[in-house]
Amino acid sequence: MATTRRPGTARTTADGTPRAPGGTAAPWVRTRLRASAGGALALGLLVAVTAFLAAAVPRQVEAHENGALRHALAGTPPDQRGVTVTADVLPGAAPGTDRVPVPSPAELRAAVRVLRDAARPPLALDRDETVAGIRTSTPVPVSGRGLSRPSGLDPHLTLLTQPLAEDEHVRLVSGRPPSPDVRDDTVEAVVTTRTAEVMNLTVGSTVRFPDVTGRRMTVRVSGLVAPRDRDAAHWRAQPDLLEPSLRTVSDQVPPPRYWHFSALIDSGARAVLPRCDGGAVAFWHHPVRTGALTAADVPALRSALASLTTGPDAVRVRDRSPVADPEVAADGLVVLLDAFDGERRTARSLVLIAAVGVGAAAAVVLVMAGALAAAGRRAELALLRARGGSLPGIGLRLLGETAAVAVPAAAVGTACALWWVPAPRSAASLALGAAAAVPACLTLPVLAAAAHRRPRPPVRDDVAAARPSRRRTVVELTVVALAVGGLVALRRRGTAEADPLTAAVPVLLAVVAALVLLRAYPLPLRLLARPAVRLRGVVVPLALARLGRAPSVSVLPLLAVLVALTVTSFGGSVLAGAAAARARAAVVEVGADARVEAATTLPGGLEERIRRVAGVSDTTAVRREEGRILSGVTSRPFTLLAVEPRSYARLADRTGLDGGAPFPAAALDRAPGGGPLPAVVSPGLAEELGDGTVLVEADRGPARIRAVAVRGETPAVPGEFAVVSADALTAAARAERGGDTSRPTVLLVSGSGLDGRALTAEARGAAEDLTVTLRSRTEAGYGAGPLQDGTRRVYGAAVAAGAGYGALALLLSLLGSAPERRTVLARLRTLGLGRGQGRALVGAETLPPVALGVLGGAGTALAAVSLLRPGVDLTPLAFTAQARASGGQAVRAVLTPDAGALVWPPLALLALACGVVAVQAWLSGARDVRDEGNRLRTGERE
Repeated sequence: MATTRRPGTARTTADGTPRAPGGTAAPWVRTRLRASAGGALALGLLVAVTAFLAAAVPRQVEAHENGALRHALAGTPPDQRGVTVTADVLPGAAPGTDRVPVPSPAELRAAVRVLRDAARPPLALDRDETVAGIRTSTPVPVSGRGLSRPSGLDPHLTLLTQPLAEDEHVRLVSGRPPSPDVRDDTVEAVVTTRTAEVMNLTVGSTVRFPDVTGRRMTVRVSGLVAPRDRDAAHWRAQPDLLEPSLRTVSDQVPPPRYWHFSALIDSGARAVLPRCDGGAVAFWHHPVRTGALTAADVPALRSALASLTTGPDAVRVRDRSPVADPEVAADGLVVLLDAFDGERRTARSLVLIAAVGVGAAAAVVLVMAGALAAAGRRAELALLRARGGSLPGIGLRLLGETAAVAVPAAAVGTACALWWVPAPRSAASLALGAAAAVPACLTLPVLAAAAHRRPRPPVRDDVAAARPSRRRTVVELTVVALAVGGLVALRRRGTAEADPLTAAVPVLLAVVAALVLLRAYPLPLRLLARPAVRLRGVVVPLALARLGRAPSVSVLPLLAVLVALTVTSFGGSVLAGAAAARARAAVVEVGADARVEAATTLPGGLEERIRRVAGVSDTTAVRREEGRILSGVTSRPFTLLAVEPRSYARLADRTGLDGGAPFPAAALDRAPGGGPLPAVVSPGLAEELGDGTVLVEADRGPARIRAVAVRGETPAVPGEFAVVSADALTAAARAERGGDTSRPTVLLVSGSGLDGRALTAEARGAAEDLTVTLRSRTEAGYGAGPLQDGTRRVYGAAVAAGAGYGALALLLSLLGSAPERRTVLARLRTLGLGRGQGRALVGAETLPPVALGVLGGAGTALAAVSLLRPGVDLTPLAFTAQARASGGQAVRAVLTPDAGALVWPPLALLALACGVVAVQAWLSGARDVRDEGNRLRTGERE
């Protein structure tokens, strides 16, 4: 470019680039960065923090998903987190085949190799944990001297052999290993020490059962064994191998119980297994190797499982297996992967909503920083254009100036995120980290090019006098349409199918609110401007005049504050909704702050002992009888509760499980002279009872009840229920049978700050078989999963980041207008405005727009939570898949307005604005007045 030289002036190029003394042009970027080192450092720090957050979120989500998948697999029994192959064992040789009826250990090993060869990556089977054997297909009832019979029923036995690496898992405690020979219909077996203790078995004990031909088979205990590793798949693959379990006969009322246990025989005696009723089954359990699995492998893993169970790989296994007709199943693993996939989709949708909100707030703040820089350098850039500088040349120099700061800062922030959060993949993090530098690099050159594309005279754009153009109206209507469409889609489809539009609904609602406020803001200014002139003071008229002459394009600070407050309150509502759902579900399941439960009845004196525990304020004894039915009525089973009405009413009021109405304790008292028992029943049971009385089969005899009140839920039991007075039930039992049938089985304990260890110790001191359940532990266990914990941490970070960006946007807005405000205040001070009046003017001029943004943000946040509540399901965030599958909770988690997130961020922003305004008013001292007076006397103008 041509140079312009004037005597006594520094040599510069035509576009304003300063020349060095030697005649060469000084580097633009280095000169500008040296001239504004503080601004460059602040911009670099902002970009670095934004890039760190943007790059860390996908890696954090991926790490949480991987941890959640491995946690779910590790917490599932081996027989439910692997591939299981079963084959019916024929009583004789299969027609047309040369296969033996009962597979040998060699054939079991060969079948293991066949399945391993057929499995496709990422499905990797754990060789060390593979279990193969043969067992009876159905448990058989056995008889024997001294066997434990809880309800008088004979225990059931499962015989099995697991010949693969059996010596590595079994330790002989007493006796000897079982013999492979079968003599006189007698087979030897070993049982675990725990099984022997529960079933009253010793070395030499025998049990008997009839085989399929009617002959009596005898099983003699030859030894007692113990596991070398209780958690090994060898012991966990088959139920009740380690210790017996109590089972119930579900089609009887009350349901009787019986023991089921397993015994190990030698593989040489495997021929006796098909003689049992129902035959025998060969089984192979192949647990999946979980160490290298990631959430990204789930689709491929599901495809491999489908091929192995019902696809071409299943056909290959059948053709190559040495055992006839093997069936491959992985139902437990498929169910687990489906539950994890549902959790992951919901968690990703919620994280996407938070990420879009924080990203929008960050983008607005970065654009604000560039806009303030462009406004501050307007005169400089206008001079460069007047001296012949081209728009491409100026734009490229400004781009180089911002890129020299933003690109290294984004690289540093992304590198810190990659180092801080370990994850296998980094492509998304690199892309988002680089995207954080884009608005910081482009805002200044784009705004400069748009402002100086052609010479324009300075035109005032007062907010009170501005009239929206048609183009602005079209843009606003488009934003409103997008917000309404996204809101409708989110309410219909929910968060399980979130897309970028539905994820941006909170941001779009904030944008719509900002547009509405900008439309409505000039109206009160116009209405108050003329009456304010008649006031005696000068502060209010000057403040209204200054507010009315503010630029009408100041939408960015308001938008940033609204978006930040909406994101903060939405994140707080997500966390509050998940916490409230867990607390509600824990109260429904436990019934109080703690529950002490017995298998039969509570020991005498327990309630007095529990009352002495620190933190206990009240106790309620309840007798719970499950599985009751109405005589003569086809009804669903319900639970009969016998309670002390007054203490139970206090408990219902304390827990809130009374439907909002006081519990009718007085109505449960039985009328003198007998009659049916008054009962508080659930809605389903009330429909079946009607207005009459119905006979209920209690444990010790029938009792006639009638409904006096209906409640949707009640402490101590979920589902259908009937609550009666324990004293009334006792009186009815004595009248019918002459005995007391209402001994309590459950003790519900209330109190804040319960000492769980002391409570457990006191209960176990009264009886060893008592079960103590704490509400706090139950509540913590609902959401104790890596995915839930990680998503909650992401939302906590989103709340903090949203509040930070909102505060930063407010600071940028106030600091950007500070020089012009100081100049006006100094000029007014030279005209006689007092110091106190000046400070009042600064506050009256600055705080109304801030208050508008803060109050509008709080209102928008509350409206957003109310509008989004039907479409946001937080249940997978509040409860793990295992908690939902167990059926321990039936509470749906929804958005719950959080008072802290709705109140404290707006108050903090308002306090920050007041503090900044007070500091600015205090700094506008005598020096500014003196400098401005000198400028006015010399004729200098801004």
